[in-house]
Amino acid sequence: MITIKELAKELGVSPTTVSNVINGKTRKMSPETRKRIEMALVNHHYISEGRRENPKEIRLIAVDFCLGEKKNVLTDPFCGMLMEAVIENLRGCGRYVVSDSPSDEETILKKLETRNVEGAIVLGYDPEKCEELTRRAAKPIVFIDSGDGNYDSIGLQDREGAGQMTEYLIGQGHRRIAFFTDYKENSICNQMRLAGYREALLRRQLPFYPEDVYALPLDGHLRREILRTFAAEKAGRVCTAAFFVNDLFANEAVGLLTGLGVRVPEDLSVAGFDDNIYARLSNPMLTTVRQHPEEKAYEAVKLLMKRLRGEPVPVRSVHLPTELIVRDSVQNVFRGQETNSRFCTKPVV
Repeated sequence: MITIKELAKELGVSPTTVSNVINGKTRKMSPETRKRIEMALVNHHYISEGRRENPKEIRLIAVDFCLGEKKNVLTDPFCGMLMEAVIENLRGCGRYVVSDSPSDEETILKKLETRNVEGAIVLGYDPEKCEELTRRAAKPIVFIDSGDGNYDSIGLQDREGAGQMTEYLIGQGHRRIAFFTDYKENSICNQMRLAGYREALLRRQLPFYPEDVYALPLDGHLRREILRTFAAEKAGRVCTAAFFVNDLFANEAVGLLTGLGVRVPEDLSVAGFDDNIYARLSNPMLTTVRQHPEEKAYEAVKLLMKRLRGEPVPVRSVHLPTELIVRDSVQNVFRGQETNSRFCTKPVV
């Protein structure tokens, strides 16, 4: 691990100047010098000598959820499971969590200036801003579900998972499939899932209809109005299947559509994404794409700890696999015909 003196010699500045940056005393320092030292600290994954020498000092990792206007973040099944797994994995490394739902970049950076905070795990950050945040931060950051670039990132094979689900629905005889995304248009996960859906249609030589893509807003009343319009105009007549970007929306849709007289799956097949508690509470239970939040947490903590220890990291981006889970919410519309053998899968409870 590099020392203050070694870093100062490398940069051609005094050890006091480097120490001032580490301790946030930069008011009288030029922005160019401060930035040059901060970038060197990041590149060397520097941890202060005082912190290494005091094993009793509480060492913290910031865990930030950047999900826009979304409220009650930790009651979301994915976020709750992710946080629980992050806490467990960090505890095994002698670290504790300080968590927030920051509204801007400065809030994240302010926490990283705190002495006891060694680094951060950030979920859902805008991919176009990740590299800049990494450059500005004096400590390592690992992003989750924030795309790929010149920064550390843990993600999912969202495109492949959505493509597999779309192919499965096509294999069950569905030729026009509605796609329901959510309110956060800049979510890289939503973008990749929509891309996977479109690519599967193309592979199977089926047309893509832009009007079959629905963006469901955060407001529940507006969301239900969109679903009511879909039920009245397309469900079971124009579109025989609906693929939702998450299980929460799929579960909500099943209940609302059933109340409007649209039977699932007899009139409309419904599929989700995540395989969380909403998939099992749905009636019928949802056919969905399974991901494991605890695996994302494990990989994020492992990568962050490598950065803190100054270990070499050959790959900056990790994409975890998904799994198709078949239950009762999708019907084979090839009445009296055999299911496409490529997608003949036993239901999972």
